[in-house]
Amino acid sequence: MKKLFVLPVLAFGLLLGTQSIQAQQTSSDETIEVATQEKYIELAVENLPQPVLDAVAKDFKGATISKAAAKEDASEFKLELTKEDGETVEVHCDAEGNWIGKD
Repeated sequence: MKKLFVLPVLAFGLLLGTQSIQAQQTSSDETIEVATQEKYIELAVENLPQPVLDAVAKDFKGATISKAAAKEDASEFKLELTKEDGETVEVHCDAEGNWIGKD
């Protein structure tokens, strides 16, 4: 009678052991994507480099810069532009006035 009780318990234990091993293997294969948020410092519009101001005037005729911010190293600028129709748009450019696409 003891053998009838021990055999199902042993089979159940083996079943649980193999499931936990499979669960560990699948979880280690997954990759975790971490998004980092870039830090910008607010900047007065008057302090923007001339190439940035020229690029806005050339490519966004009639728009005004309502907000400006820069990365700490001033390699990239984030601008909030207000178009003539009142629509606001956020754009990014480098110090030379080249537009940078952001997702």
